[in-house]
Amino acid sequence: MKNSILFQFNSIVGSVSTPSKNKDTDFQNLQNMVVRYVYQETSSIENSRVEKLLQSNEKLNQFFYEIVNLKKQMDDCQTSQKPSNQIVDKILNYSKN
Repeated sequence: MKNSILFQFNSIVGSVSTPSKNKDTDFQNLQNMVVRYVYQETSSIENSRVEKLLQSNEKLNQFFYEIVNLKKQMDDCQTSQKPSNQIVDKILNYSKN
């Protein structure tokens, strides 16, 4: 499941492009900022910038919603598959040796 999510993420990042190399780099930087925004790793100034860009740039807005969806899927994977207490105990016992 995680590999599928990573594949989706890589497909999304790779599929959104613009014609010129400088614009590609600029757009990739904006995508990186959006990912940081989704994970709440941006400053308040960056938050304002991202929010304005999301309102005015359709491709970036689409990218944002796809990242939010992928983040939710990844979060669901982490919470739905917890190891049993027995497995945790075995790992802890092994680490003591």
